[in-house]
Amino acid sequence: MAQSDRIPVSHVATQNFEPYLSAGQPFGEVHWLRIGAAGEGVLYTGLWKHGCATFDYVFPGDETFQVLEGAVSITVGDQTVHLGPGDLVSFAKGQASTWAITSPLKKFFVISG
Repeated sequence: MAQSDRIPVSHVATQNFEPYLSAGQPFGEVHWLRIGAAGEGVLYTGLWKHGCATFDYVFPGDETFQVLEGAVSITVGDQTVHLGPGDLVSFAKGQASTWAITSPLKKFFVISG
């Protein structure tokens, strides 16, 4: 992440990713744009990528993201959404989901709560 007078700046084509750990296990890769909020609550933004896989995931905060590359189907309860480049979606904190990434995924995300 580049800094411009302490304003986080990056680019969607960045190659600066690091392992993302969930419960101590590697879970894709992340490029952080922002970690933390100026006020109360949490705020995380950045890019996340993951290869083809199927896994269960519980959203740790309210999450909105845009798919930049790849394809994923996400099932919450009895509803499945199929997402590809350009699609935007939003999920509530605590929702249990099943992800099926069918083409390597890259997304820009915002997590708050």
